[in-house]
Amino acid sequence: PIISVVTGELKCRGSYIDENGLDVHRHQVQSYPLRRAAAVTSSNELDNNLDIGLCDAIHSGRLSISYSSVDCLRHAATDNVTFDIARIMPSMGPMIDSAEAVVIVVGEKQQELECITDTGEQQKKAWYDANDLNASMLHMIKRLGTDAPWLTKIVYIVSPVASNTSSCQQTSLSTFVDKFITSYLGGSDSLSSSSEYVNPLPPEYSFPMIRSLLVISDSSKQQEKTKQSSTTEVQILPQGSAGALPNLDLVFATFYAFQTHPATGGGRYDQSHSIYYGNSEFRAHPFGTELQKRVKGVFTSLGRMLDLGTSSSASLQNYASDLAGWLGFVAAMVVGPVQPHSFALNRGIDSLTIEVRVPTTSIGIHPHYADLARCVEHLLRSISNLHERLHHSVAQYTMPSPSKFVSHGEYIYPAILVSLPMVVRAASLALRDIQSFQFLFVGITVGTVFLASCVNACTVFAAGRSFIGVLMIIVAWVVRRNLPDFDMATKVECRKSLRFVTCLLGIYLHVPLLLSNYPLGFPSSIFWTPLLAILVLSDRLYSICSKNMVLKTLIVVVKILLLIAISPSTILPSDLSPRYTLVVYTPLQLLLTALWVL
Repeated sequence: PIISVVTGELKCRGSYIDENGLDVHRHQVQSYPLRRAAAVTSSNELDNNLDIGLCDAIHSGRLSISYSSVDCLRHAATDNVTFDIARIMPSMGPMIDSAEAVVIVVGEKQQELECITDTGEQQKKAWYDANDLNASMLHMIKRLGTDAPWLTKIVYIVSPVASNTSSCQQTSLSTFVDKFITSYLGGSDSLSSSSEYVNPLPPEYSFPMIRSLLVISDSSKQQEKTKQSSTTEVQILPQGSAGALPNLDLVFATFYAFQTHPATGGGRYDQSHSIYYGNSEFRAHPFGTELQKRVKGVFTSLGRMLDLGTSSSASLQNYASDLAGWLGFVAAMVVGPVQPHSFALNRGIDSLTIEVRVPTTSIGIHPHYADLARCVEHLLRSISNLHERLHHSVAQYTMPSPSKFVSHGEYIYPAILVSLPMVVRAASLALRDIQSFQFLFVGITVGTVFLASCVNACTVFAAGRSFIGVLMIIVAWVVRRNLPDFDMATKVECRKSLRFVTCLLGIYLHVPLLLSNYPLGFPSSIFWTPLLAILVLSDRLYSICSKNMVLKTLIVVVKILLLIAISPSTILPSDLSPRYTLVVYTPLQLLLTALWVL
């Protein structure tokens, strides 16, 4: 099975869009300005404890925005979370009876809400002047409100604003996205365990059906605090929580939009102003370049050992780059970090996060921010042509890069082969090895494991602690208590019967996991299949080890050490989904403990 993963059906496919109406190559979009508009208001209006946000920028008069098509609302979702919502109405109306909407959330990765200096003066800056991304988005709002006859869907631009607090605060962009989704759709707040009330949006703002949501996260300030780089980094991140992914068409339509050229009117275009064709890097995972450098270093050493030619070395490096991107993609789905758009995905909205890191500039608007706004408008024009009700595409995939994907139909074959030993072991036990199934012993053991798993889940949710070690001891004591000491043949039948049930449970837990969250299900299957179905002593070896006290003691010590080594607190990452730990990992480990006690 391991060889089949490397040499079998796993292969990459180029990007494609299943829906013809989402084609981004049918039109061009004009470039955006690289200079800010001059201020028309006095600086006194920026004082007096005002919260400067998107709505203030729209009504400031610096840009001639059409108020008949664009309006803005400041909404206080909670006491600590406030955001502005700019609504852009289509001039020609919706293509279908029900109104549809596209949401764009704009903000920094960590929102610096407000700072009070020692003298009590607030350090604030107008929203339009705060950063280049805000300035480019305001220019896009102006164009969508005045020169977008193609627009058929309502567009919401959401931007966090500062709240009137008394100290410096930082709030993640994920919090604002979650509060917006909760305000728009209602329901419980999914980010925190607290039952904090979230104020709903007015009905006139929440009546359209949200079809797509884009989060544009600017992490340039975080880059300034770590290290300077002359390269623009763009990360198109579709990963959601619990294996959720958006429609593949949205991902590739976004990537295609970055590849487009602006309408130049016959003039020359400076390629360095393009966010895609300039000095930039695109990835589909949030782990930066370090992972790619390490994987490429391994393959470079391999190429030197094999004394490969230039063309072969280049192919090997391309494969290493795709492999690093694929590993980063699946790692982001398993251990995070959780992207801001995940909360929209959990509510059934196709969404993704575009995280950008652009080298800072002190003169004008950086060309890459201006081109980013052009690409977003290009994408909006493509989405506006799409009839979402009839839209279908791929929703289960992995991506080595923003331009390639591996579909579910390709990677499911290695997953089946890896899990196959559990099926073979269960079948051989049922059809050949088990002479008399021990219903009473298996029932007591499985019932104990089930109760222990429930107790462990309750302690994790109530106290935030897991007592898996104590529960393993209890399970081992129950197994030894109910095991007949006088009949060796009955002991063998008990062990085989329990292994049969354990393999069945392993199959039952991993099949839906492989179908819904492959990046988590595949390594889990690789880990548990040998322990449950392959590393099994035959009856003859088991009898020999039982008679040799030294060998028996050594095996017991090794088993105890292995059980400690594979406990959740030891081997599982802290960022791993607690659902997997409580529902899949803990029951299997308790059953493995019961098997190894026999």
